[in-house]
Amino acid sequence: MSEHFGAFLTVIVLHAALLIGYVRRMLPAKQFEAAVKLAVTAAAAGAALLVTAVVGYVVQSPTFGWTGRSLTLLDPTYASRFVPIIASVSEHQPPSWPSYITDLHVAALLAPAGIIGCFKNLTNGALFLVLYGVTAVYFSGVMVRLMLVLAPATCCLAGVAVSDILNTLCCSLKAHGPTLTLPGVPAAAAEPGASDAGAGTPYKGGKPAARRGGKGVSDAGDGAGLSKGPFVSKEWNPLPKAVAFGGFAGIVVLLVMYTIHCIGVSADMYSAPSIVLQSHNRDGSFYVFDDFREVYAWLRHNTHEDAKIASWWDYGYQTTAMANRTIIVDNNTWNTSHIATVGRAMASPEAKAWRIYRSLDVEYVFVVFGGLIGYSSDDINKFLWMVRIGGGVYPEIKEKDYLSANGEYRIDAEGNPIMLKSLMYKLSYYDFPEASERQFGQRGMDRVRGTLIGNFDVSLKYFEEVFSSQHWMMRIYRVRDKPLRDVAKPKSGRTRAPVAAAA
Repeated sequence: MSEHFGAFLTVIVLHAALLIGYVRRMLPAKQFEAAVKLAVTAAAAGAALLVTAVVGYVVQSPTFGWTGRSLTLLDPTYASRFVPIIASVSEHQPPSWPSYITDLHVAALLAPAGIIGCFKNLTNGALFLVLYGVTAVYFSGVMVRLMLVLAPATCCLAGVAVSDILNTLCCSLKAHGPTLTLPGVPAAAAEPGASDAGAGTPYKGGKPAARRGGKGVSDAGDGAGLSKGPFVSKEWNPLPKAVAFGGFAGIVVLLVMYTIHCIGVSADMYSAPSIVLQSHNRDGSFYVFDDFREVYAWLRHNTHEDAKIASWWDYGYQTTAMANRTIIVDNNTWNTSHIATVGRAMASPEAKAWRIYRSLDVEYVFVVFGGLIGYSSDDINKFLWMVRIGGGVYPEIKEKDYLSANGEYRIDAEGNPIMLKSLMYKLSYYDFPEASERQFGQRGMDRVRGTLIGNFDVSLKYFEEVFSSQHWMMRIYRVRDKPLRDVAKPKSGRTRAPVAAAA
């Protein structure tokens, strides 16, 4: 892809520089000049051919060889306008401010101070760190997954800031302690208020050895090297002892809190499995939601090995690995039209969706539903992305047809009739009013959306419910061979686990 050419060019330039250095050492000066002229001529001809080939390759692509993810980094609105499959992934959404605090903690505040510290002693390494940090901040603001790119830069910049702060605090504490004796400096010159030999300039306080490769500053007349450093110089006045000690203690407490936060976040957020969910009870214990493993176990034990399962692509890998069944689309499906077909089926009326699934030889369809237990990452909340992706391939699917009269996405009585008749709506809310009344005494209340559903009489003619997990988070339906003649709710032989509420 086009975004790889820059890296390839860098590697070529580095090898060319090494080759030139090697040839310079091996050849006499005149022969080296002749070789350089020959090499420059050949390189110019080769570069012209290479540029022509690259330009010809790039112009063949409507996006000039750039992938949708890369174009999204350059134009954050690109994916939402042209590639909804990329924009639908939660990791591709812009992060919120709490995400920065959760992932970076105090490092988010120390990193800007680290940039200032790098400019105080600007070297090639410090300049690279500044550029790395600034560009990583931009990229992380486009996609939340690129917080992984920002984290190392922030840690390095925060480390520079902490180093500078501790350097100033420790030097202040030393200045208020016993007389300092620095290497190469007479004892009298190290005392506060003393004059440097031959210079007549008072030197207040002591200063450790040079930091980060900084060069020493020679005092006039004695040649003693005293590093200025970023905060400490010959005219430096130490902080009051109480302030220095309090600041040092505060930095130590801050670093301890940062360590505890990192351990907690790693244990609770980044090490928790996405298959087994849990919530905290009032007594501090955990309540486990094992619906995902429950439904995959049901598929593994109650369907034949060649059964084809349809669901949204988010659960493809899990179904393949844990249920050992063939899935129509998964997390590695590159064919956008294939994913759009599943989105089209979910957004279609029941009869049309049945014909689509029958054409794909699908035998079972499952949806993730959180309206009863309060699980917000369910398929109803993802449904508009199914509509957008499906509409990108099938023009008859239009997002506005699934929005209310005032342009809102609703599932209550004000919802669009097309939305209330879609397969996704029916599979999610089938038998839901009765279950919610048994569970909470309020008929048809969706706990995630916080409203009563708009269709209390959902019936299925082309699909049959065969299993609902303990908390109704996962619901499996069998695609019927033939539609029912009677559209009334059938008394099927479905398996349904008892609903249990979290404490």
